[in-house]
Amino acid sequence: MSKLTIETFVLGPDETNCYLVSSGKDAVIFDAGVEPARLIERVEEKKFNLQGIYLTHFHIDHIGGVREILDRFPVPVHVSPHDQFLKEISLEAGGIRELVELMDFPHEPLSPGRLRVLGQDMLVLDTPGHTPGSLSFFFPAAGCVFVGDLIFMIAVGRTDLPRGSSSVLLGSIRSRIFILPDNTRIYSGHGPATTVIHEKKNNPHFVL
Repeated sequence: MSKLTIETFVLGPDETNCYLVSSGKDAVIFDAGVEPARLIERVEEKKFNLQGIYLTHFHIDHIGGVREILDRFPVPVHVSPHDQFLKEISLEAGGIRELVELMDFPHEPLSPGRLRVLGQDMLVLDTPGHTPGSLSFFFPAAGCVFVGDLIFMIAVGRTDLPRGSSSVLLGSIRSRIFILPDNTRIYSGHGPATTVIHEKKNNPHFVL
């Protein structure tokens, strides 16, 4: 089994973490940010066989670069169907209604379960709270999970946007992330990477 290589690109005005994950010459992207030129250049530079884009949720700072990437690499885009309502909500309220023509792209609905990605098992975890359709992507063999805006180093995702829920988000973290091995590395949508054990011990939302 080949080792995963994880490269982080901090893109757009919201400094969103977008991850280019590769094994040999095969690669996938987790979240697409805004202004993804550097990410595209890296795929071209390494001559990767890009196999797909996986989206943790449908907020603009995580999907804004998808169409630009697809213009260069016509690959499948995977996202939960439960965030499609954001197309009907205004930008001011946290949706993408005014930009729906720019943000609308072909995508395949993704449900929780086990997939084979880059030669490894990847578990798609249902982790709602930030949005109803928020997903996390866990690679057991590599010991890493990509969580979008679910949890950050000593912080959690905001829940004041449409259909967000603090109680649901905290429950998702406890039941999906904190049950993973303690040394699992957490790659969040913003800020530095952390680990499950670090957040169990230090995240103020869980430490009494």
